[in-house]
Amino acid sequence: MARLLFWCAGCLVISVGLRWQHCYTGSFRRAGRLRVPGPEALGAPQLREALGAEGTLGSSSLSQSFSGAWAAWPWAVAAGGACALALRRGCRPNQLVDGQRGQARGIRRRQASFSASEAGMAVATEAPAALTPAEERGALAKLVSKWRCNDNEAWASLGMTVLLYGAAVFSLHVSGGHWAAVLFLALTLVRSFIQFHDAAHLSYFEDAGSNRNLARVLQFFVNYSFDEWDSVHNSHHAHFGDSTVRDASLTIWFSEKELSEAPWYVRIGHRIIRDPLLFYPLAGFFVFFVNKPLQQGGYRVVLPLLVWALLGPQTAISYLLAAWLGGVLGVMCFHLQHHCNSAYRVEESSSRSSLDAALLGSTRIPVPFPLSLFSYGIEYHHVHHFDVRVPGYRLQKCDAEGEALGLWSRVRTIDGMAAFKSLFHSQFEGSRKFNSQGEGQLPRFTSFWPYSALGLQDT
Repeated sequence: MARLLFWCAGCLVISVGLRWQHCYTGSFRRAGRLRVPGPEALGAPQLREALGAEGTLGSSSLSQSFSGAWAAWPWAVAAGGACALALRRGCRPNQLVDGQRGQARGIRRRQASFSASEAGMAVATEAPAALTPAEERGALAKLVSKWRCNDNEAWASLGMTVLLYGAAVFSLHVSGGHWAAVLFLALTLVRSFIQFHDAAHLSYFEDAGSNRNLARVLQFFVNYSFDEWDSVHNSHHAHFGDSTVRDASLTIWFSEKELSEAPWYVRIGHRIIRDPLLFYPLAGFFVFFVNKPLQQGGYRVVLPLLVWALLGPQTAISYLLAAWLGGVLGVMCFHLQHHCNSAYRVEESSSRSSLDAALLGSTRIPVPFPLSLFSYGIEYHHVHHFDVRVPGYRLQKCDAEGEALGLWSRVRTIDGMAAFKSLFHSQFEGSRKFNSQGEGQLPRFTSFWPYSALGLQDT
């Protein structure tokens, strides 16, 4: 009986999610699609003209979402199988989503030539009618200005999270801590953390005070203090790519040359701790359960104690396991956002470019539904790093419009297999001093042996 209730709850949640996904995370199959020309028709002047045109997105009302939820019920049963199949096939760049991405379907990227950027990094540029850095920045600013926060979408998205969280805890309790319920709750906590992250950026709601209030509530669910995150994460956005500034968000710390010159105990310690099979489980536990206990300890014990008191010790232990697994998945997400080749690192602060940090150093990893329900748009990290004011529930739409306009020619789209291989990256080769005169060696992420020998590094 408990297992039956568990599957019913899960199917109901996925059913509603299927409908909400169409309304709020970028389905454009309905009338009122975004009206922009395809990238094959755009040169630099036409691009600037097209960006001045207003685009509209079709969406259904919330009531239609619920009325159509039951119609999606048969598909919910197959959601797990579809998810596994999508992972097996990988999230290929050419498998684009509806609407604007459909306009770009079948279009092959032209051969790119590498030249040095103003930040001292090699970048891919297309030969015809390339935008200048100022024009590119202006075009992107025009794009993201249309996709700032919207309170109606924000509340609907938050309501979906509440539904997912309630169903996950219910499933965890009635199933006696079944592994699927643990995974379901872990994924929901990842989604909750990204909403916490947006609120900390003051980009989730239109009102700054509402954002801070949401972040202070969610800090109890995500095991991380709002004040601590605000301090650490803002520094990451301000300095990412600058090797002269310590960035606590990075998961790769040394080059092969630096390790070869380090004391023997540093090399051995780094090899043990940074082994990917050990690093992610340990980092997930350390960051969300151990790190800075005086500042964050209180936020980490309230919910587990409440679950213990209301639902019993077995559910509380399963809840802690799900929180740890969510932390592991979160660290993996942190890693993939900035540690897929090619690396963006510069040695002097003056040569760092925030535009290049966003387009060259931040990844674009399309995620299939239903996983996209939990990744919450953070896979379009290039958009987020260009402008943090685009919330997660609008990142997919913003990315889709930018792709239709041909704005992501310098962004590398990572498919499922490349993302999997990138999880094994643990160091980088190169001097980090490559500059516009071609001096130095371009940094590239690599894996430890034996993973590199097994092909578990992205080239």
